[in-house]
Amino acid sequence: MTVLENINTTDAQTHVDTLNPIAQKPANEVFNTSSPFFAAMQTKIFQSTEHTPPVTTFDFGEDDLTRLILWAASAGLPQDMFGAKMKRAMYIFGPSGCGKTMLAEAFAARTGRSVFSLQCSEETTVSDMFGSWKLCGPDGMKWIYGKVCQWARQPNSILLLDEFDQLHPQVQMGLNGILDGKPIVLDQTGERITIAPGCLIIATGNTNGRGSAGGNGGSAAIYKGTKKMNFASMDRFNVMYVTYMDQSREAKLLETEAKVPAVMATAMTTLAAKIRANFIGLNEDAGSGGMAFQFTITTRNVLNWGMNFKLLVMMRKTPEEAAILALRTTVLDFAPKDEADAILSTWSTIVG
Repeated sequence: MTVLENINTTDAQTHVDTLNPIAQKPANEVFNTSSPFFAAMQTKIFQSTEHTPPVTTFDFGEDDLTRLILWAASAGLPQDMFGAKMKRAMYIFGPSGCGKTMLAEAFAARTGRSVFSLQCSEETTVSDMFGSWKLCGPDGMKWIYGKVCQWARQPNSILLLDEFDQLHPQVQMGLNGILDGKPIVLDQTGERITIAPGCLIIATGNTNGRGSAGGNGGSAAIYKGTKKMNFASMDRFNVMYVTYMDQSREAKLLETEAKVPAVMATAMTTLAAKIRANFIGLNEDAGSGGMAFQFTITTRNVLNWGMNFKLLVMMRKTPEEAAILALRTTVLDFAPKDEADAILSTWSTIVG
C-alpha cells in the first residue's frame, strides 16, 4: 500500500508499518477520568514520535472528551461503514486562555499522536502552510515542506491550526482540499502527496467564525484581527465551544499544579468567576449586574497568579500582600484603572 506518491520504497514501508496502534487501553486509564461513560471504552494508542507532546496533568471534561473521541474515531472507520464521508476536522473556539490548544495537545499526548502546529495570523500565506523554495547555503535552492505537508506524511498525526480565525478567508479556502481528505498537489515540485491514514485536523479560535466570541454571543471586538470565516470553510468542520473550567475544577487545578492552599485556591477562583461574569468577550450583556469588563483572568493566568503567590510567600511577603502583588504582576496591571480598582474591591470582599 503506497501512502505517498513520490517517496522511495523504504519511506513507504516505514509509513505502512506505523499505521496500526501499538496498544488498546481502557479510556478511563488513558485519560485519567472516573466518568462511568468511558468505563467500557477502549482507546487506540499509537507509537509516539519526536512530534508527540509530552503527557501532562490535564482534567478532561466529559463532554469535551466525548467529542474528541468521536472526532478521532472518524479517522479509523471502515471505508464502507457509511455511504457519506465523515468530517475529520474539528474547530474549537472559546475565550482566550481557557485551554483550547492544551486540550488538543493533551489528547494527542495520551494517544501517542504526533502534532504539527501552525500558528496562524493575518500574515500567514498558503506557501507558509504547504512549503516553498528556500536558499540553503551551498546546497542552493531547496524545497522546504510546510507543516501541512509534514503532517500529511505522518500517519495518525494531528494538524493543529492555532488562531484559525486570524487567517484571511481566501487563505482558509486554500485548505478546503485537505479538509475534504484530497491529495496535496504541489505545482512547484510536481509532487502529489496522499494524506496518510489516520490523519486529523483541529483548528482553534476565539470566535465562532461569524464574529461571536462566546457561546452566548459575546463581542469579538476585543480579539483584534479575527475574521469572519467563509461558510464553505466552516461547513467542513465539526465544532466545539469550550470555556473556562467551573470553579471547583479550577480550584483543584490550582491546588495540584500551583501548590496553593485550598482556602486561597477557592478565593482566587471565586474572583476569577466574578470577573468572567462581567467580561464582554463571553456575554453581550456582561455587566448587567455590575460593571462591563473588557478584561478577564484566564485559567492560564489563574495558575500563574497562584504560582507567583506561592513564591512571594516564600520570599516572606504576608499572604495578604502576596495575593495582591501576585495578581498585579500576573495580569491586573494590564487592566484599565477603573476595572482594576473594581476587581481589587471585589477581592477585598472575598477575603474579608
